Parts: sequence; structure tokens; C-alpha cells
Amino acid sequence: MLAKELDIRLYDKEFIHLAAQRSNMDEQYIAKNEQSIPSFWLKCILSKNSEQPLESSLSPEDVLFVAESKIIQELAAKGPCIIVGRCADFVLKDEPNVLKVFCYCDQPSALDRCIGQYNIPRDKAEAEIRRINRNRIHHYEYYTGNKWADPHHYHLMINTGSIGLQEACQLIKDLYHRFPQPASHE
Repeated sequence: MLAKELDIRLYDKEFIHLAAQRSNMDEQYIAKNEQSIPSFWLKCILSKNSEQPLESSLSPEDVLFVAESKIIQELAAKGPCIIVGRCADFVLKDEPNVLKVFCYCDQPSALDRCIGQYNIPRDKAEAEIRRINRNRIHHYEYYTGNKWADPHHYHLMINTGSIGLQEACQLIKDLYHRFPQPASHE
């Protein structure tokens, strides 16, 4: 909805396909494991200018994170886009023209959305929400060294349970149009 209104690319599900190509991993493996708790290494490999091959001792999760980080940097360099999750706020932390938005919602709203959009029974939905959030938090904090949902890392944080998705999109759209745009390279 937001990407269409702004006429910019959205990378969410398509990102899994790009990461599979880059990392030579199966798309189903990536979809299942891209936000799970990894092994141990990394930070030095994430340099934007690093062309070093990945160490053979990296875990599959670390290989995937490095591949996704490089994809995020490349997509952002091509022009305006929306990247959902994947530690993109951290990966692009040194880029001046990146609007960083964190959307969240309260438990009852998340539960209603999970049941309504994905047809998951209430008892299973509660457990699934807890599992997904726990994995996201561990993944983000492991790879970034930052606290998940820390407002200092975002320009805007929106409780979509309070204002709804439509109003959240409008807020983001308004801020995007006021946000400094990169200089044209024509």
C-alpha cells in the first residue's frame, strides 16, 4: 500500500529470493531461519567496501546476514525503496538519506491481525506471535549490538494497533515527502 502510493520499490518477500541467489541457500531455509539466533562471529565482514570472500567457518545464519546486508546496501544505493526489517536500520546507519520507521502494535491488535489475516487459531496465534517476536529481538540484538525497538535508532515509531495501518501509511508518506532527498546525479 505505502510503496504503491509513493511509487517506490518494496523489498520484503522478494528479498528472500534475492538473498537465496546471493548466498546459494534455499529460499525455504531462508524464510524459516533468517531471523533466528545465530552462532558467533561477524562484525568485521560487514564493511560496505569489503570484497573478501566469506570465511568458511561462518555459520549459515552469518553467511545469510552478510548476504542480506550487502543486498540492503546495494538496493539503497540504487534509489528510494522500502526494506522491511532485516536490521536495515543498522546496515544503513551511516547513510544520510534513509528514513527509519519502526512499526509495532499491542498484543490484542497483533492477535486480531494474526487471526484475521492468516486464519491462525487464537491459541496458536498467541504462541506464534511470542515466538516470532522473540526471534526478531534475539536476531536484531545479536547482529547489531543494539536494543531492539530503541527509539534512538528511528525517525518515527508508530503503534499501528492504536492508529491503524492506513493512518500509519499516511504518517510515513507525509514524513517521506518532508525528508531530505539525495541530490540528483544527472
